[in-house]
Amino acid sequence: MADFIYVHIDNISNAVLTQGFSTADFHQAIVHRPKNLLLLDPSNERGEYEAHTAMKTIRGRQAVDSYFQAVDKKRVAGTNKWIDFTDVMMLKELTPTEISELLYFGHMKTHLHSPFFYKLQNNFAYFELQDDLSKVYYRYLDEFHQVLAQKITLLISGTLNTRRSLFQKSEAVEPLPLNIVKTLSDFMKEGLVFSFKQTEFQDRSYQIPLFLVGDTHIRMGSPTFKDDALIGYLTYYSSQRTWDLDINKKDLDL
Repeated sequence: MADFIYVHIDNISNAVLTQGFSTADFHQAIVHRPKNLLLLDPSNERGEYEAHTAMKTIRGRQAVDSYFQAVDKKRVAGTNKWIDFTDVMMLKELTPTEISELLYFGHMKTHLHSPFFYKLQNNFAYFELQDDLSKVYYRYLDEFHQVLAQKITLLISGTLNTRRSLFQKSEAVEPLPLNIVKTLSDFMKEGLVFSFKQTEFQDRSYQIPLFLVGDTHIRMGSPTFKDDALIGYLTYYSSQRTWDLDINKKDLDL
């Protein structure tokens, strides 16, 4: 299990920087599943060459699903970075300026104007970064809230059932409510760590410490999280199958 997961949201661009999330975590939780992908890494061996943009594409939901599965199994050479698009014919309508913007986007991993292109009608732009980090632009941030809620639920489920004996039946975990995730939005704008390594277990409750942490600290090899950065706890009560959020707002200025 991951020692921690990290989330930093830029509400202006809807870019979400995370650590500890896989492509499967993203793909299994989103609502608007990509129909087609425009690959932004020219060294990627997957996909079909598209002459107008001189880029490679993955076309059709079945092919996109297969691509994501290959990424999760580490069978894709190069960097996993892409932008989704709706209509193959609209690729041929892109102007040289728009193609240049896409090339810049792919190379610099940041947008010149908007990360969402009218002709592409993209809902996402996905960039795999170093140090297990990823940066994803979401047209609808509610989709990331769903990704985060499902990830935390799965991690708690794994922890809870690992602690059960071989002969005990596995226990279902109540999904983390989205309203709790949204309550944490202001903190995620600063950079928020969910520290599973420091999770406390008591009376069938699982208490996850929450820390405010900046990107620079996260990029360190094995970051530690000190008490002065602790802002509260997210707790799951397995006997009642309920979640609770306890934030100490004293001295917080968000």
